[in-house]
Amino acid sequence: MYHPRLYGDFYEMGLKYGSLLHKNGFILPNISKEKKDFGLKSYEELKKFYPEVIEEINGFAKGIHEKPEQLGAFLLSVIPDVRGYCSVFAFKNKNSTIIGRNYDFLFSLKKFTESSLIAPKGKYAYISQSDVFIGRVDGVNEKGIFIAMSFVNGTQIRPGINFYFIVRKVLEECATIDGAIMMIKSAKVSSANNFLIADRFGNMAVVESAVEKSMVRYPKPNENFIHITNQFETKEMKSYDQGKVEWSKSTERYSRLKEVLMTTKHMDIQDAKKILSDSCVCLDLKKQKFGTIWSVVADIKALTIERAETKPKISNYKVEKRLDWWLNKQRK
Repeated sequence: MYHPRLYGDFYEMGLKYGSLLHKNGFILPNISKEKKDFGLKSYEELKKFYPEVIEEINGFAKGIHEKPEQLGAFLLSVIPDVRGYCSVFAFKNKNSTIIGRNYDFLFSLKKFTESSLIAPKGKYAYISQSDVFIGRVDGVNEKGIFIAMSFVNGTQIRPGINFYFIVRKVLEECATIDGAIMMIKSAKVSSANNFLIADRFGNMAVVESAVEKSMVRYPKPNENFIHITNQFETKEMKSYDQGKVEWSKSTERYSRLKEVLMTTKHMDIQDAKKILSDSCVCLDLKKQKFGTIWSVVADIKALTIERAETKPKISNYKVEKRLDWWLNKQRK
């Protein structure tokens, strides 16, 4: 897992990281003509949705000696097929909010993963993880906003904004749950996903997002938690979910999370680690060569973040210190 620290204006961040990867032999992967056409159409949508990140793409493209359109087409052509089969939860205590996230993916692609400190000029700083440079799949920002996505096998795809850039824009611009929900719902999404959002005050929600429509669900009145795996749960969204994800034990993971969370009275970070390493939650599918390749736990009020960069065990998490480093640097 790479651990870049990127800060400054968007172009500078892109140029720095692109140049570093180019120096280490990075070459932009080839994609089919069909994917390129899809990506180029989506790239035009990204220009409207988040014009600042286009500057980062321009800088990154210069760093790797590639055309920005080629890079943009690649980034926006990434539509989930075997990506993002994940388990995510948020739990509200009286004085804290604890989150946990397993990211499940092909073992062979673990070498491309990264955890980044990103602090764009004029935006919020954050720690986030991804399997694709520039895009993000989860993270915690300096305002205590947590967001993570999970794949849903939707009924349609279209040129639009993929989850990588939705997660990223929320982290960089949102300080409230309501703001994050509005941003997600305003995006012309390219595919179906769940987005779990939580804040340091204990507010939490899931946006079930598809090409056709989106719905927001909140914890039930008797519950102080919310969770997602890889299906839509609201009746309004069921018809936009094809299913066919049970090879990844999605329903089993969802049920196990609910069972554990329902019986939990108080949670700390150690408890979150235990849940993520539960044999019914943590994936290790040897036949498919697929499973949990990183896990993140956090107290988002205290901005205490820990990460396991392989199959999670209670003992293999490391404390994340880069966000503290950045925030302390800004106070001086």
